[in-house]
Amino acid sequence: MNRNLKLGEIENLSKIKLARFSDTATRFFTYVDDMNQIYINKIENSKNFLDVKLFNPFQQYFVQSQNEISSIIFSSSENEIINGSSKGIITFLDISTQKIQSNIKGHLSSITALAIFPNQENIILSGAMDSQVKLWDSRSKIAGFTLRAHTLSISALVVSPDGKLLASGSNDGSVKIWDIHQQKLMATFNESDSSITCLQFNPFDKAIATASDDGCIRYWDLDKYNQISSTKPDKQTVYSIRFCNEGKSLLSAQNFSFKCWDLERDALLLDNIESQCKSILDTYVFEDRELFSLSTQNQTGLSVFGSKLSNINFDSRFCIDRHKQRINSERIQSCEINDQFQQRNSVNILKPKNSQKIFQNNQKQFNQNLIEEQGFQQCNNNGNKFVPTTQIPQMIANESVMQEEDIKENQFINQEVQSVLDLVTSQDEVNLSSFVIDDENKMKFIQIDLINEIQKDHNRVNQILKQRINYMKPIIYWWSNNNIKSAINAINQLTEPSILFDALTMCSHSQKFKSIPIEQIPQLLEKCKVLIDSKYLSHIKGGIVFSYKTFTIYRDDILTIKCFNQMSKVDLSREERVAKYDKIVEQLKQIIQMSKLTKLIERNKEEISDLAKKFQIEMLGLLKRINQQQ
Repeated sequence: MNRNLKLGEIENLSKIKLARFSDTATRFFTYVDDMNQIYINKIENSKNFLDVKLFNPFQQYFVQSQNEISSIIFSSSENEIINGSSKGIITFLDISTQKIQSNIKGHLSSITALAIFPNQENIILSGAMDSQVKLWDSRSKIAGFTLRAHTLSISALVVSPDGKLLASGSNDGSVKIWDIHQQKLMATFNESDSSITCLQFNPFDKAIATASDDGCIRYWDLDKYNQISSTKPDKQTVYSIRFCNEGKSLLSAQNFSFKCWDLERDALLLDNIESQCKSILDTYVFEDRELFSLSTQNQTGLSVFGSKLSNINFDSRFCIDRHKQRINSERIQSCEINDQFQQRNSVNILKPKNSQKIFQNNQKQFNQNLIEEQGFQQCNNNGNKFVPTTQIPQMIANESVMQEEDIKENQFINQEVQSVLDLVTSQDEVNLSSFVIDDENKMKFIQIDLINEIQKDHNRVNQILKQRINYMKPIIYWWSNNNIKSAINAINQLTEPSILFDALTMCSHSQKFKSIPIEQIPQLLEKCKVLIDSKYLSHIKGGIVFSYKTFTIYRDDILTIKCFNQMSKVDLSREERVAKYDKIVEQLKQIIQMSKLTKLIERNKEEISDLAKKFQIEMLGLLKRINQQQ
């Protein structure tokens, strides 16, 4: 089922370069072509989603600018359209009269980003290639203030829903958070080395999502100014991000796909909606029910695509988790906070957070380890707070001084106790048996230590099994509902051998194996190599079983199409099909040549050795027959 539909297309004589939805949820949007003609259209309401119509109230272009337009936006009341030009000029256009209200010479270079001030008709913020951000009042035509902190051009601007915070993104890879009323820099996020493409405040939470040119989305806490979560970098640029589901989920737009994320739960990928939409200029979520997007599908047209949110998965039980779970600990990564801000108590500028408590009692030890990996340690003498690792030496030094004073005061330390302490502190972990000197009781405590170790191992196993189940839930859900393509796409995102083993074993033992699209088989065979390279025999067996099943199913088809191809005239569709089978043959050839498979056959001890040998012999026979045909 296609969940992202093309609802309409606007033909134009010249290429569309800009498009923007109104932020007031009235379904109006504006776009600009290469001739700097500005158009206004509306997506009309319809009971049937497929019968949506596009309406142009002016029948043709709204107005044509004499300047090269580089950015555009609706005013908060929709009475005006505001555009920025390559000459640094901001123009206010009255929609009802189609006339220029005012021109402001704002910047020395091209204006690259505009943002409106909520509920303030005449206030606007602009960012330009001169790396400056300015606030303007159209009535006075004077800059209210200028913010200077970025080193390269401004690429994105957004104001918080209550109008208290401004976020600016730049091609220098940084995002800066400003207090608008105090004109003060609150924090800088330098996590990305790539240009920032878009920003979005969470309207229901004190947090902001940022996207960069490397395809990575990061989620930031605006109370403590630290990173909550981030997605993995992606080859596809993120063009637009929008919060939905009452701020609990985020939709991101890329070429040919829309993705739904749960950023509060460690950036879980909840759903991947395939689309024909590319070169996306803007998106908007209307009334938390519908997602619309504007894209330039061809050289001269503008296409409107839409999805119903009811067709998108927002349930974390059926999510696509593309990367390993990480805990949303209070990490401060490349975040620069002003000294004055650190000293004062944080104040909720947006609405209070509604996110759930991150640290649960049953995950305390697991979380502690991850926090230490991030450069923090727990200080029991400081109220069980987590402190940066860099501060630990100083704390140890201070404690050492206190200990020396205690030693001088007591004048005596029992040498036998000291030897026990030396024994304990020399070990990585403290065991009960380390404290016991008497041999009669030492064995009892050694048994208690063993029980503790078994308990730890049991907890680790439970954690691993829970992770495997969470990964497999959405895959099994899609597979059982015949959404084979989504299931295979999810499998292709897996990297952990144990979870790959679960997924490929499910496929190889299912009657739906033949339903897997042939173009996706080579990618799955690539995953089989990961299993065969594993140190665990069960993983190796899983990889060989899947590979051999692929071989047996496609062997006759490969021979048939190879023979038929030699006897027939050139045909484009047949050539494409041959190319797909060639990729399968190449992957199978690489698998039988793997050193791990050869060693397994040479040992000839395990049961799987027979299957590996059979697979290798039959595959070599197939390659020989193919060569004879050629």
